[in-house]
Amino acid sequence: MKLNQRTLLQRILTGSVLVAVILAALWWGFLAFAVLFGLLAQVGLFEFYRMAVPREKTREYLASILAGGILYTGMALSASGRVDHGWMVLMIPLCAFFLLVELYLNREQPFAHVGLTFLGLIYIVLPFGLLSYLLFLPNGLYNPELVLGIFVFLWTSDSVAYVLGRSIGRTKLFERISPNKTAEGSVGGVLVALLLGYWAMPVWCTSLSAAQWLVVAGLVSVAGVYGDLLESLLKRSFDRKDSGSLLPGHGGVLDRFDSLILSAPLVYAYLRLIHWG
Repeated sequence: MKLNQRTLLQRILTGSVLVAVILAALWWGFLAFAVLFGLLAQVGLFEFYRMAVPREKTREYLASILAGGILYTGMALSASGRVDHGWMVLMIPLCAFFLLVELYLNREQPFAHVGLTFLGLIYIVLPFGLLSYLLFLPNGLYNPELVLGIFVFLWTSDSVAYVLGRSIGRTKLFERISPNKTAEGSVGGVLVALLLGYWAMPVWCTSLSAAQWLVVAGLVSVAGVYGDLLESLLKRSFDRKDSGSLLPGHGGVLDRFDSLILSAPLVYAYLRLIHWG
């Protein structure tokens, strides 16, 4: 599907504003960034549950969104050292609540609702929350370089994939799930991200070596492709074209940040595996 000129302009303007807001939040400090992505996580959860259970009234999944807010806030506070990691024990009674409440709601598929609640928390809140932990690597002090690198790789690979896909893309990457995504565009996006990670990022951001930035670039760009495909699969499962309409030219928050969903956890796991933090 080709974008018309108006939609393309909306996409560029919305993307530019989002880039500016994210960069400003990183520059401003941890609190600004945490609040921004806390709000995005809440909107993303709302989009998810509205797609998953459209027949339910909003109040039926407000408890799930509230649980997402609690989880994200706890992750952000523990990442910054403001509270101890032991707060996670509170998630045990919270999980029990969602199981026990189904006894009283008398729904046809109670465990399907429980599963959707937990899926939303894992699929959306966990990746967004892990960004807070990445902001305090390697030594517990606020360091925006790693998160900035993730977004630079995502933005670069996504833009290159879009341009190459529209200009020379012929081979469908996963036509059953995403008919517009091409192998040529995706491979080109990954290669440019790898070059950027090895040659440019070590000069701009010294938190990682060239080899480590290369690994991060590979993880982010490849996971970004699959994150996009997973979100397309999710929308097809719920028979939706877009997750929402908040962002003109892009759709919803999940449509714009789908590439982050796999990227952030994989980068965090990699940095832990090389004994950081």
